[in-house]
Amino acid sequence: MTGFVFSEAAYELVLFGFVPLFLTVATVWILWHVSEKINPDEITDIQPLLIFIIVVIPFVMLIYGGLATVLYDKMIAVSGGSQPALLPLEPMSGVTLAGAVIYIGLTVWLWSHWRKLRIRQRL
Repeated sequence: MTGFVFSEAAYELVLFGFVPLFLTVATVWILWHVSEKINPDEITDIQPLLIFIIVVIPFVMLIYGGLATVLYDKMIAVSGGSQPALLPLEPMSGVTLAGAVIYIGLTVWLWSHWRKLRIRQRL
């Protein structure tokens, strides 16, 4: 019985934790490289970086993370599981903390990539 509970928890972590994270990182990475290929001179300005940090990253996170949260909540409600539902989210829940960590990580990664492009363009 313990092995089943562990495998169920691992399955939920992969499906509702790592898949939205992977999709978010992949989508932001693809959008950044597409915008870099369209106009490589403009991407080194501060404005495209701020647009990505303020608009694109939160939007993509909201889509994938929100979809995963709603699906998880519906699956638990329909199955009659013993776990509490995630929605509505509490202000200091683990989901909120994970979202903040992912947002900060994506922002730092994007800033470092932008900085390397800017340094390379100056040379």
